[in-house]
Amino acid sequence: MRNGSSAGLVVAVTVLSVIVGAAAGVGGAYYFLQSRPADDGAVVAPPRARGGEISVMTDEDAIVQAVGRADPAVVKVVSTVEQPANPFEYFFGGGPRIQQGLGSGFIFDYSGRKLVLTNTHVVAGAQQIMVQTRDGDEFQGRVLGSDEGWDVAVVELQDDVSGLPTLTLGDSGELKLGEWVVAIGHPFAFDHTVTVGVVSAMGERPIGQGPDAPMRNVIQTDAAINQGNSGGPLVNLAGEVVGINSMIFSPTGTTVGIGFAVPINDVKEIVHFLMEGGPWVGIETMPNNEAVANYLGLKTDKGVVVRGVVDKSPAAAAGLRQGDVILNIGGTEIVNPESVRNAVFAHEIGDSVTFSIQRGTEQLELQVKTGRVPEGYFR
Repeated sequence: MRNGSSAGLVVAVTVLSVIVGAAAGVGGAYYFLQSRPADDGAVVAPPRARGGEISVMTDEDAIVQAVGRADPAVVKVVSTVEQPANPFEYFFGGGPRIQQGLGSGFIFDYSGRKLVLTNTHVVAGAQQIMVQTRDGDEFQGRVLGSDEGWDVAVVELQDDVSGLPTLTLGDSGELKLGEWVVAIGHPFAFDHTVTVGVVSAMGERPIGQGPDAPMRNVIQTDAAINQGNSGGPLVNLAGEVVGINSMIFSPTGTTVGIGFAVPINDVKEIVHFLMEGGPWVGIETMPNNEAVANYLGLKTDKGVVVRGVVDKSPAAAAGLRQGDVILNIGGTEIVNPESVRNAVFAHEIGDSVTFSIQRGTEQLELQVKTGRVPEGYFR
């Protein structure tokens, strides 16, 4: 956050590298809002419907049917980034360098609007975004909002999109270990490539190597995911999206059978936040543990530490301070910064939420009324 930080609360964190799609990684939470629908007083959540029953004779038939449902709405995303030439290049008459990145995405419906979901790292910093459908139609894209921490971005297509197909967002909470899943995308520019695997694991997994590897809530799969698959859908046998393919774990740079997707239930909440601008409370947090508690002189090593509070935010109005330790939000135990976000996202804009905190030797309960992100704050 831009406000409320101090040197006493700076904690150095070493993040082990992980091969991420087209080459970018998962960073801290960061929201980039360019626009959102006009506020008509109604808050409409992303679609959560599950598709109809599927009747097949073999697994092979099921996969064919799933791909048939999903592939028409899968798109190629090409981002163009212009980088200024260095002084040496300018000296010899060189100009700006143009770099292009390739990723995948898919079209979905949000409150009657046909938009594209992809990874943040696919479109980050792009001066131009081109989206190509399976039929070869091309559209200019514009980022409506992105969350760097979850690596999820929403892109709006310019021109008439009324005839474009959309994918149904399924329910990642219904996934089972060993369930068949299908990844569709554009690995290494091989258009509309289909790979098949199973759900290998779910829940929090270390993204990287070593004891300090960050933990993320993910779907792990052995369906082959490579560079260019980033942002594409992971679908179940009903052809519904259950995750967004985001990254791989690999010591070689190519797939070794360990790929990760952002669960679609988490994506729905992120999309809702990006499109509606909330619910927002205006705090930045960091993990708490024995070492952090000893360093900062805290009375508990549980929960998370408030690292910063935005001026005039809902959290500031409620009395939250830098250095407070959040233990519980709205009845949900807080164990890491991700659980803070989930607990806040479980509410709507305008809800009053109880924050149970430790401040020195005191335990307090503060009522925080969730709000919207100030216009242009994260630009």
